[in-house]
Amino acid sequence: MKQEICHAFCDSISVHEIPGGLGISSTMFQANGDPAGVYAIGPDANGLWRLDDGGWILPMVVSSGYDIHSPQRRDALSAIITSGGLFLDEEGLEIHSAMLKAPEVPAAAVRFFSTISRVADLALWTHERVRSTFKEDVKAKLEASLPEGVTMEIDGVPDDRVKDLRADVVLRSPGVAPVALYLVQSDVPLFEAMLLKSETKGLPGRPRVAALLEKEQSGTAKTRLRAVNRLDAWAIYAGEDDSAVERIREELQHPALN
Repeated sequence: MKQEICHAFCDSISVHEIPGGLGISSTMFQANGDPAGVYAIGPDANGLWRLDDGGWILPMVVSSGYDIHSPQRRDALSAIITSGGLFLDEEGLEIHSAMLKAPEVPAAAVRFFSTISRVADLALWTHERVRSTFKEDVKAKLEASLPEGVTMEIDGVPDDRVKDLRADVVLRSPGVAPVALYLVQSDVPLFEAMLLKSETKGLPGRPRVAALLEKEQSGTAKTRLRAVNRLDAWAIYAGEDDSAVERIREELQHPALN
């Protein structure tokens, strides 16, 4: 059994020479569905080696939507890296080890693989986490800045005449048309917003229908174009969060029409 286990581990590792050291890849530790790879750079003049990821893990995680400048997410990333005894080069977005003696490299490489695999996992769950965080951020900003007398309902029914149609946020104020806000990261909320606008068109006291896109590319171009031309208001959150929330608050200025 011991030999079979050793062979299984060995078969998952490949090592090849590269200029300045060794390239090590493993199918045992998967990163974003692909084999994970690290580099052993050395030996230097003192016979020491350093492991690093070549600067590919963090750009991949960032491109998936993980904001490493967010304090909470940065803390989570740092906790993973430091728990593996590794370091983050913030300028180069590289993860690396301390300087190692040659006999320390094999065991350190296994730990390195384990750590960068955990970092790469951030890209796998980030979409749902970002979805949740985006909505939570918007709701918190709205709640903190709403004028007196305005109520905010989460996952509410904007108009009782179409009770099967809900919005992510419904804002209400006496004498003002309700605002149905859809938080958009895909086509689905845009379709829901356009359906609400269509079903309530011409009705007295109909809600104002607004969409807040997480980023400019949220949803497909065709659906965004249709929504922009049909909805009462829309805004883009990324990079202009305060202005975007203010644009939604402006919809509370429209009186309810009988």
